[in-house]
Amino acid sequence: MAGARQERCAASFALAADLAQCRAGFGALLARADLPLEAASEIARRYAEPHRGYHDAAHVGLLWLRHLLHGGDAGDRDLALAILFHDAVYDPLARDNEERSAALLARLVPGDTAWAQAAIRATADHLGHAGQDARVLWLLDLDLTPLAEREEVFARNAAALRREYAAVPEAGWRAGRCRVLEGFAQAPTLFRTRLGAIYEAPARANIAAEIASLRAVSGAA
Repeated sequence: MAGARQERCAASFALAADLAQCRAGFGALLARADLPLEAASEIARRYAEPHRGYHDAAHVGLLWLRHLLHGGDAGDRDLALAILFHDAVYDPLARDNEERSAALLARLVPGDTAWAQAAIRATADHLGHAGQDARVLWLLDLDLTPLAEREEVFARNAAALRREYAAVPEAGWRAGRCRVLEGFAQAPTLFRTRLGAIYEAPARANIAAEIASLRAVSGAA
């Protein structure tokens, strides 16, 4: 059992390093979501927007692949919709991306999407979410797994996030990034599902290392 878990862990971290595979995961996620043609075209267009560095098709594709790799239900369309739409509207400087993403889901996809909309709204505050729905917590944990990437992938993601905030001056970026990471560092726990056994420790190591780096640069400035 331990050996199998170690193999899944290794495969999971290898996934994030392979952007082509993550983009293929986006295709698999899109297929599972089973959207109307117009909706599928719209969502694909949005994730290809040029201002996206990190919050792109590869990001949501990775989350779906990790869901499957860690034994998630491949037939869970509601979760697929939540993953697919949770960053569908993305303006780095806006505070209502999640609300607008949920509204986009409601507009584009017919039928009952209430659970997926609520799950998307929960991603507005991962650590502050107080609900106990196990599937919502699973989504929140999946979305935090990139905090635990191997050093080179974590650095790649940080650089991609910086590109998204290109309009923010460097000092402001460093201060804001540090505040976000310190919020994670101060949380009693980052992950609230069984994913924590895999991702909690490396996530905390990455967070601590980047905070130290940001403080060092700020102190030298």
